[in-house]
Amino acid sequence: STRGPTIQPLPCSAGSKERENAKMDQAYISTISALSGTIIGGLTSFATSWLVQNAQARAARLAIERTKREDLYGRFLDTLSLLYSEALTSEKLDYFKLVNVFALKGRIMLLSTPPVVDSADRCVKTMVDLYMGPPMTPDAVRALMDNREADIFRSFTEVCREELQRLRVP
Repeated sequence: STRGPTIQPLPCSAGSKERENAKMDQAYISTISALSGTIIGGLTSFATSWLVQNAQARAARLAIERTKREDLYGRFLDTLSLLYSEALTSEKLDYFKLVNVFALKGRIMLLSTPPVVDSADRCVKTMVDLYMGPPMTPDAVRALMDNREADIFRSFTEVCREELQRLRVP
């Protein structure tokens, strides 16, 4: 049996196959580049938003913490001042005010750094010592005011100021 002529595919030249592959590679590279750019852009946007939001949340927390401590230190100083004036001039101890000072000192112990706690403790001890002593004369009160080391408020306010400055929003 005779077979008819068979049709053979035309041979491709090596150059045209390489051109076709190069066109295909360029399409893949272009697509991958576009997808990579989109992914990188999205990640960059996400990271930037997250960092900004995180910084804003931290600043808000620091501001709230600073305000809370400023209020606490102010109330402690106000109550301590009232006790101080009574301790200098009176032999009668006002236990209600003393309890308030101890309660405020306890809150300071919960929220503050050790230097502030130590200073608050020294203030309260000095106050109790003043109450336990005899009433002071006006000259003795004046001499006490001139003695920087006897100024119980100065050391407390200095350590509080340092702590509050560390809580400043950068």
